[in-house]
Amino acid sequence: MLTKLAFKNVGKSFKEYAIYFFTLAFGVCVFYMFNSIEAQQGIMEVTKTQHAAMKTLTQVLKYISIFVAIVLGFLIVYANNFFIKRRKKELGIYLALGMEKGKISTILVLETSVIALFALIIGLISGVFLSQFMSVFTAKIFEVDLTAYEFVFSRDAVVKSILYFGVIFITVIVFNTVAISKYKLIDLIYGDRKNETLKIKNIKVSFGLFIISLMCLGGAYYLIIKNGMMDLDWMFTGSIILGTIGTILFFFSLTGFLIKLIQKNENLYFKNLNMFVLRQLNSKINTNFVSMSVVCILLLLTIGIFSTGLSMENILSTDLKKSVPFDFTFHAKFEETPKSIIDNLPKEIKGSEYIKEYDEYIEYAAKGIYLEDTFEYASEMRKNQVKHSMEFISLKDYNEILSMMDMKPLTLNENSYIIVSNDEMILPKLEEGVKNNFPIEIAGKKVFPKGEVQKSSINNFSPTYFVVDDSIISYMKPSYVYANMDCFNLEGAIELEDKLSQYMKAVDHKEWSFSYFISKAKIYEQSISTKALVSFLAIYLGFVFLITSAAILALQQLSEAADNKKRYDLLLKLGVDRGMINKALFMQIACYFVLPLSLAVVHSVVGLTVAHDLIEYSAKVNILGSIFLTAGFVVSIYGAYFIATFMGSKSIINK
Repeated sequence: MLTKLAFKNVGKSFKEYAIYFFTLAFGVCVFYMFNSIEAQQGIMEVTKTQHAAMKTLTQVLKYISIFVAIVLGFLIVYANNFFIKRRKKELGIYLALGMEKGKISTILVLETSVIALFALIIGLISGVFLSQFMSVFTAKIFEVDLTAYEFVFSRDAVVKSILYFGVIFITVIVFNTVAISKYKLIDLIYGDRKNETLKIKNIKVSFGLFIISLMCLGGAYYLIIKNGMMDLDWMFTGSIILGTIGTILFFFSLTGFLIKLIQKNENLYFKNLNMFVLRQLNSKINTNFVSMSVVCILLLLTIGIFSTGLSMENILSTDLKKSVPFDFTFHAKFEETPKSIIDNLPKEIKGSEYIKEYDEYIEYAAKGIYLEDTFEYASEMRKNQVKHSMEFISLKDYNEILSMMDMKPLTLNENSYIIVSNDEMILPKLEEGVKNNFPIEIAGKKVFPKGEVQKSSINNFSPTYFVVDDSIISYMKPSYVYANMDCFNLEGAIELEDKLSQYMKAVDHKEWSFSYFISKAKIYEQSISTKALVSFLAIYLGFVFLITSAAILALQQLSEAADNKKRYDLLLKLGVDRGMINKALFMQIACYFVLPLSLAVVHSVVGLTVAHDLIEYSAKVNILGSIFLTAGFVVSIYGAYFIATFMGSKSIINK
């Protein structure tokens, strides 16, 4: 009997449950897709480093999935709370007819279980099929080839999805049971007729809180713009706290303040059903400001994570090939390596058939000459770091490096220098110094810049170098020895790197001919790993935060539409036509969706301005493309929820 009643209730209220059901199914689908990445490795050609990167990504996603499960768990509990409120009268009738609270809880348990089971099945089936496309995306991110297409199925992802969502729904069942046990019959019968009490009845107090909210938001914007995002100090923490308080106060004060303000404009207040819409907003003000604040913050996170995450993905691959010119760069302190790095390598490495060519050079330092002081450079992003000594190289060594790079040699006189740098953070200052003919004083002798800044690297460590004539370099003290090496092909470079790694494990580090080495393949693969991690986390969390924020508003509005059906019916009896009622309903739902999105956009403009300055300054990557992509994504998903909410609410009102 109870099972039949539960199935009947689910079928009867399918339209009302539709958004809830599809949100759950979508959540399960996304959860499965991002936890099936490990199983996708079987159809890809990956190196050891890429395999390790995928393993690291999988481990990180496991922890992120716990967070995602908690977020979706709160969403599901929140949704069930609204559905119980929506059905208070129905449940009260059951109680009035003599049904025990335990049986009412059993009906809710059965209904929840039916919806959860179908959502889980649909979500897993969708996830299994969509994860096939995910394999292509994963291969593109890791820049690997698909060996041959195979249908990928992850048993671990299925088990994890069932386990996590099972725990969530058991929690929901317990919550529903406890909630029903606390309700009284009168609360259930007349619950839909109760309005929430307006906490702020004085418009002056409301206006004052509104001004305070704007001051808090202004203070948060000032702190984050001044401090940036590099230093997580008190200013950064203060911007977060002030921003949160300002957002909550904004929505808490806005509704009461806005209603009073519009009431003073009689032409606007009495136009169409504006009075009714404002009263509808007023009737649930306590719930509204909390949900709007939460949704606003979630939308801010969505926009910020998506935009910056996708921008960071663009930083890593293309420019890296230019900034890492050699297959290997070896490095050692001069006093620790008086002889050649290459000559002191073991014979099996030095005489390897993989080596195409190599070149060694010495780096010099001029005592007391610092980059920041000489070029009046004091970056905000390096304000807490030590000063950088200027690094010099002789013209002879530099020309040998150019020869290895198949570039023409340069000429200098003893009164000039050339800057070689690919450090985007300091290039503007270096170019300004060259433009102003800024001199450097070495051993009492001034040398001046010649030509433009050479935007390239002379090793894989990519510092900034100053090239001077051999007669000037003699006044300086040698500091480091470097050796650049190229192989005939990538496979040879990988084999040689394995030999070097074995050599470093087998021999005591005091006997090495170098202190450290770095390879192009390792840098490139590590950057791919970072790109994959950033991209996947941005998309994963962006999806979850966006559907959570949209679902909160959708479920709330569907619940309120059911509660307010009698009010809309009364409008019909008073002679208001359906078109005007639908327009009023549209305006009401639009207010709920547009207001938090609008403030989130304002927050995002400030946040992304700071992020844009940081990313562009450090890597010359414009994030505008990512912002437009994010805007399209948010508008499509958020807009779809808005349309579905309006259509569902209209169906409830017109039923």
